[in-house]
Amino acid sequence: SSASTGGTEESSPSSSPASATSLTMAAPKYGTLVPNRIFVGGISASTSEAELAELFSQYGTVKATKIIADRAGVSKGYGFVTFETEEEAKRLQQEPECIVLRERKLNIAPAIKKQPFNRS
Repeated sequence: SSASTGGTEESSPSSSPASATSLTMAAPKYGTLVPNRIFVGGISASTSEAELAELFSQYGTVKATKIIADRAGVSKGYGFVTFETEEEAKRLQQEPECIVLRERKLNIAPAIKKQPFNRS
């Protein structure tokens, strides 16, 4: 009778991982979508995070801006703007008008948070 009880125990946990894997399938392959953040490309090297915040505050409540730089502190020409709500970020991604800053058209896209590599 011990073998049969072992069999029933095995069948119950297998149902829960199946539902968990279906959740991860919806997520981007190499990271997590951050719903209230947008990726901004095409930023000129001289643009500051404050300028980005000022520009995007026309479209919603900006919580944070970040321009990505290399180790020497040189702008890589892209960054992220985090809004108060997911709706504000989504609305901006659907905005048909080009957003121009310092005569450069900005490239707006969903923000994907890269998964950190496990070095352990």
